[in-house]
Amino acid sequence: MNVANAKHDPEKSGTERPRHFCRIGGIASSTALKMTGDVRSLLRVRLRAACLLLFFGFAAFLVLGQLLDPPTDWHEKVLRIGLAAVTVINGILAALVWTRMSLSVLQLRMIELSAFGSAAIFFVWSQFLDGCFCAGDSDPDAIRSFVAETVIPWIILIPIYGLFIPNTWKRAAMVISFFGACPILAASLVQIRHPDIHPMLFEQGIYFMALYILIPSIAAVYGSHRIRILSRAAVAARQLGAYTLRQRLGAGGMGEVYLAEHHLLKRPSAIKLIKPSQSTDPNALARFESEVRSTAQLTHPNTVEIYDYGHTEDGTFYYVMEFLPGLNLQELVERYGPLPPERVVHLLRQVCSALGEAHERGLVHRDIKPGNIFAAQRGGIYDFAKLLDFGLVKNTVPSSEMMKLTMEGTVLGSPLYAAPEIVMGDGNPDPRSDIYSLGATAYFLLTGRPVFQGQQPLRVMFAHANEAPSLLSKHAPNIPADLEAVVMRCLEKDPGARYQSVAALDRALAACKSVGTWTAEQARQWWAGAEEPTGSDSHATSVDEMAVTRIVAAET
Repeated sequence: MNVANAKHDPEKSGTERPRHFCRIGGIASSTALKMTGDVRSLLRVRLRAACLLLFFGFAAFLVLGQLLDPPTDWHEKVLRIGLAAVTVINGILAALVWTRMSLSVLQLRMIELSAFGSAAIFFVWSQFLDGCFCAGDSDPDAIRSFVAETVIPWIILIPIYGLFIPNTWKRAAMVISFFGACPILAASLVQIRHPDIHPMLFEQGIYFMALYILIPSIAAVYGSHRIRILSRAAVAARQLGAYTLRQRLGAGGMGEVYLAEHHLLKRPSAIKLIKPSQSTDPNALARFESEVRSTAQLTHPNTVEIYDYGHTEDGTFYYVMEFLPGLNLQELVERYGPLPPERVVHLLRQVCSALGEAHERGLVHRDIKPGNIFAAQRGGIYDFAKLLDFGLVKNTVPSSEMMKLTMEGTVLGSPLYAAPEIVMGDGNPDPRSDIYSLGATAYFLLTGRPVFQGQQPLRVMFAHANEAPSLLSKHAPNIPADLEAVVMRCLEKDPGARYQSVAALDRALAACKSVGTWTAEQARQWWAGAEEPTGSDSHATSVDEMAVTRIVAAET
């Protein structure tokens, strides 16, 4: 599995984190529809839509009124001023909920109150003025028009509230009952001001007014209740054992990967799901499960940690990994260009250390590439390398269980970084195959380009098997000669000409002049000051907006 980066969703966070790293706070627990981060995010998204709808609705009436029916008397002018005021209020509220500002549930509820409360106050006030204006004429037709027109805004506002604002049915009923009483209140205030219209008001259908309001009110409460039930069902559908699935991060030929959280530990994790229907190989799942168990035995801090694995009732196999904040080296180079030699040495030595443990346990990674090496922030340490994606791992020490599985055919990693013996299918891969791929990765990190390029994978694989790579200094003259020599030895076609172990490679890197010159303080300052490169999208202003872990599942 390939762990890389995805865009950051600010709604998943309620607190600020250091720039350039994913924000993993505020992930909701599984408690249904409590005001956790999940519902806070839902409330904010719904408020965005509701405030925009109210703003554009009031703005449309304001503009059309000015163009088609300019106010001519004090009554119309006062109403037009009130309409402008409630339009501005909802515009400000819409802008507020669309900002990146972190808003608590209480603050969001206050915005909800302000948006719908300002609309309700305006409707009652305008209906009172209209009623008083009609009462002054003592015209039954004007009173009939007042009764009919009074209910129209509420028939619109009440369903908007019921459909857009997440609530319990009791809270929805309480708020909507208040809205439903408002037109009756407006009519009552008119009667208090003009007692003489009482007979005409009842004759012209105030009872029908109440009925017209009651029907959409009941529908809105029921709709709010049904939406809540469906939301709870959606939350329940995202439960997987002790984990809550929060966000789909990627998919591949054999499964899907989700951001998740443990119910009790509140620890963010990455979960890969592999369904039996997504595998055409009858032994693929058994082999994959065996590989996961082997990888889970790795305890090196520079290896991605596997927390858990298991099967669901429907046969879906899943395993849980740590969730990493940072960037993978592929994207790091693509966004900022080749890395300085001292930084490359710093990262490569950590990967060598992680591979050393795997090789000692008889595991060959077979898919070493920049996208599978993560520059993470762990425990306040920056540029902490994490080796990922052991989905193609090969156990060179067969177990009795592995011997029971059907022998797999040739499995390739990335053609851009695969060793010649792997692409040609000559014999079994061994630790020296990983050393070749690590050398190809170093080549990319230092020059910003792969060892061999081409549009056709077969052409690239043929080059790895038959063509001599060009010197790194041809593409990047500032590369130290000692480091270039180390990388070129890793890229030897003959496995016997390469370093015979990652320990030997690490010793060679340790002998380079640039070793130890990339300090923890330099790494911290780089991550604190790195800006998005020139020419990037205007909406992506920093790495922080894009540096949430993206996990892209790959076929095994």
